[in-house]
Amino acid sequence: SLRDAPTLTELHIDLRNNRVRGPGAEALAGLRRMQRLETLTLDLAGNHLGDGGAQAMAGLTDAPSLRSLVLNLSGNSLGPRGVSPLARLRTAATLHCLTLDLRTNNVGDQGAAALSAVKDAAHLHTLSLDLGFNCVGDDGAKALARLRAAPQLHTLTLNLRLNSVGALGARHLAGLRCCATLRSLSLDLGSTSIGDEGAAALGALREAPALHTLALDLSRMWSGLGGCGGGLGLGALA
Repeated sequence: SLRDAPTLTELHIDLRNNRVRGPGAEALAGLRRMQRLETLTLDLAGNHLGDGGAQAMAGLTDAPSLRSLVLNLSGNSLGPRGVSPLARLRTAATLHCLTLDLRTNNVGDQGAAALSAVKDAAHLHTLSLDLGFNCVGDDGAKALARLRAAPQLHTLTLNLRLNSVGALGARHLAGLRCCATLRSLSLDLGSTSIGDEGAAALGALREAPALHTLALDLSRMWSGLGGCGGGLGLGALA
């Protein structure tokens, strides 16, 4: 099997739409035994992993040399119980870069809160978290804003498109400006209802002490683009 390859350091596997279930996920989690594996990409979008499958994926935490992990579990109907075990990845000893694509999994506020625990990852400096179309509301946004406490985080990509985040949630997310190490932030709040008030609140991100790059996607907001442009105060962000 692949896990017996003695010199392999980088591995990419695409298993989209293959009816992979819990037992298959457990077999893939056996890749954690690869002693020299540093970079792993697993695309399991559109399968049937269930709670057990997601829990098995969390076992990749134990990979001894893993520095970069890309995990696509979109469209697996995981729900909050299914995604919660993934927060275990925060304990991975060598993990520096983490990408989690969890679109269309009915994660909700509870699941978002569970995932925010990755803020405790000691060495994580790059995080991409895609929670598009997941029934996440203001409480979930508040929980995700706690990512500002991640001690080494310098690059954050957060997708909350097509969720129930409103103005209050946007104000909470503006709290990411308090992350002292954050240099690059990409925040997608397209097709939400943050409105003019929420867009204006995001202007506070200009106060982030180390921020060099900021990308805000506020397309298709219910309040209309004209209101968003005015509320953001782009002159202050420039």
